[in-house]
Amino acid sequence: MAIPQRIAWSIGHLEVEPGDRLLEIGCGRGVAMAEIAPLLVDGHITGLDRSGSAVNSAEERVRASIASGKAALFQAALADWSGPGHAFGKVFAINVNLFWLEAARELKVISSLLTPGGRLFLFFEPPSASQIPTIEHAIAVRLKAAGYTLERTMYGPSPKPPLLGTVASPRA
Repeated sequence: MAIPQRIAWSIGHLEVEPGDRLLEIGCGRGVAMAEIAPLLVDGHITGLDRSGSAVNSAEERVRASIASGKAALFQAALADWSGPGHAFGKVFAINVNLFWLEAARELKVISSLLTPGGRLFLFFEPPSASQIPTIEHAIAVRLKAAGYTLERTMYGPSPKPPLLGTVASPRA
């Protein structure tokens, strides 16, 4: 199965290390998890999604990684999830529109889940390149309001498909 460009591009920007502990918000059918898990030696990836059918599909896709202890899945909304505190060095989401709409509660939860020095990675593939400035501005405003520092913004290698990524960290 071909990996969608937005997912491959996002994973490249995560710069996954063998010992990373990652949380994917809105893991969907587990495509990114399935690509990341083999890169982990003593690391771990956790997937979180509100959809039961998505979690079931992800479970099928990453069954071996779950069995080996490299992966775990949870069905829950981020705002309601009480995951392990300060357990993740990298938290990421791909095409989770919540972060440019209204995510104050979720950003607070993420801050409590990140290790000191941990980073939040948000990736988007808007329907058109013309929407990138609007989404970029909305994300920057929400991150700042929630006490995050925007460290870096990335753009896809070409306008088709349009890709946008941000890296942020909670202010100390």
